[in-house]
Amino acid sequence: MGDMALRYRGVIAVCFFLLAFCLFAQESPVAVESRIDKSMITIGDTVRYHVRLTRAENVKVQWPALGANLGAFEIRDYDKPDPRKAKGRIVEEISYTISTFDTGRFEIPPLTIAYQTPPDTSWHQLPTEKLEIYVASMRPSQDGDIRDIKSPWELPRDWKMIALAAGIGALVLLLAGIGYYYWRKRQGKSLLPAKREPARPAHEIALEALRRLRESDLLATGKIKEYYIELSEIVRRYIEGRYFVPALELTTGELMGNLQTVTLETSAKEKLRDLLESSDLVKFAKYAPAPEEPERAFMQAEAFVETTKLAMIEPENGQLTPAATPSAAAGAKTTEVVEHA
Repeated sequence: MGDMALRYRGVIAVCFFLLAFCLFAQESPVAVESRIDKSMITIGDTVRYHVRLTRAENVKVQWPALGANLGAFEIRDYDKPDPRKAKGRIVEEISYTISTFDTGRFEIPPLTIAYQTPPDTSWHQLPTEKLEIYVASMRPSQDGDIRDIKSPWELPRDWKMIALAAGIGALVLLLAGIGYYYWRKRQGKSLLPAKREPARPAHEIALEALRRLRESDLLATGKIKEYYIELSEIVRRYIEGRYFVPALELTTGELMGNLQTVTLETSAKEKLRDLLESSDLVKFAKYAPAPEEPERAFMQAEAFVETTKLAMIEPENGQLTPAATPSAAAGAKTTEVVEHA
């Protein structure tokens, strides 16, 4: 009887062990991993930051916004391919192209992904791990063999050759002037070019372009990306003409950094940043905006131009004074002025 009891106990222990092993060996319903293609860069270089999520088919997930906060790093581009199936599970990926213009050791903060495992209706959070990147300066070493350049060696001056060259140059200019005079005369034109009309104000050009964009068929034909590209370029060209700040070839982060030296209200800067960042999402991240978002972006662009256009306030005494916006004091009228091209 004693041996039989021991055998029963052994069988029960083995069963419990197998049950526990099956429970712990069961594959997790969702897993996330993150990586970078290099952990040490020089200032201004770009890094590819990859996040991969593997889940069961019945698991629901919510990714963070495409413009997620990545600490000291600026997002230069996005790449989010469609989910794919591998070994009976769903694989979702997102890749960021990031860079920074600070030196030192930095961390990419965790991205938090929410998930739900039916029949459980509560949402759980799964963060990625922190990744460390060292950014080195491009300044050359002070211990190298770089030396100061030698002072230039001056050749003795040949005054005869200088006088001959000056005479030939004067003769060429004289002949060119005579030829230009007769060419203008044969064309029936005056000697001096005709006076040009002053350049149009930047806000007039921008508002006219916005009207043409509204009347276009880009939205009606589903060309959302082309619509946002045109809207963004209109605003950027206006900034160049209004504030004389390069805008068309800069990223949103670089442009907003340059505008720090411009007298511009904080609310206007925030609205401009929101407009440009939403345009970047559509242009670079394959983001599909809601039906009402294009109209909201258009209104933001139009309001930014209207509230920042250059104007002159003309008080009742008739003396003009500059104003940042077309608003004026009570009893004064506003006269728009022509900006420099």
